[in-house]
Amino acid sequence: MTFQHIGILSIGEMGYHWATALRDHGVEVLTCLKGRSEVTRKRAANAGVKEVSTLTKLVVDSDLIVSLVVPSAAKRVAAKVAQALSKSQRKGLLYLEANAISPMTAQAVGQMLERAVFIDGCIIGSAGKLTQGAVVYVSGPEAERIKGLEKFGLSVSVIGPFVGQASAFKIIYAGLTKGLQSLFTELLLGAKRLGVLDEILARYDESFPGLAEKVGHSIAALPVHAARRAEEMAELAETFRHYGLKPSMAPAAEKILRAIGDLKAGEASERGSRRGSLADTLELFSQKGLLQDKRLV
Repeated sequence: MTFQHIGILSIGEMGYHWATALRDHGVEVLTCLKGRSEVTRKRAANAGVKEVSTLTKLVVDSDLIVSLVVPSAAKRVAAKVAQALSKSQRKGLLYLEANAISPMTAQAVGQMLERAVFIDGCIIGSAGKLTQGAVVYVSGPEAERIKGLEKFGLSVSVIGPFVGQASAFKIIYAGLTKGLQSLFTELLLGAKRLGVLDEILARYDESFPGLAEKVGHSIAALPVHAARRAEEMAELAETFRHYGLKPSMAPAAEKILRAIGDLKAGEASERGSRRGSLADTLELFSQKGLLQDKRLV
């Protein structure tokens, strides 16, 4: 399928890089910025995104809508899109749910969007390297239709015929990446306090080459993204409980990530870029008293 007009909700860091990748391949990228922040508006302008006045116009003008919001907003955004579809009387719009949500949430969103063709999806990989190693995983009866995005430099993998498979894949993968970020943050803050940070990083790199550098890069993004990542861990814990498992690691990671988010120490970029180093981030966390709050006990 050929996509000429793609709507993105919303233009955060991932949305910015989706927009620039699609625009570079001649796609008209649309979004509705009603109620959005000034930073989001500037980011959309920097990405060359066309603003439409209402969600109704967005669903009428788009061949595909991609939802790229925080997990807690996935249902709310889908409900608004469903209302817009009903108002416009449009049927058959492709809707790619690409957020880090539980399979239960994905199924609930799919039920809301009865007038759309719902695709369960997720993105594995860095936003900044969207066309250089990241993969869009999709599932559901119509998932093959998303393969059309490959014309624009995106890699698409269909992992199954059922809604919920892609979301389950993402949320369990996120447990590893966000779990490592939380664990490394705790260990490295401890090493910093005990005066052995450089030595422990060197030893980590000997034992697990490249791991500390890779995780360290993602830790540097936590001042901006920790709250969203905490929500991903909440979705993972909810998924496990739903399927009769009792999670321990996901709630622990969520607790640390929420504590980082509560610091309010980061500022979103207008161009979807990440700033700061691991050393700077650990110093910031140390100054803000992370891990010294009784709420973490």
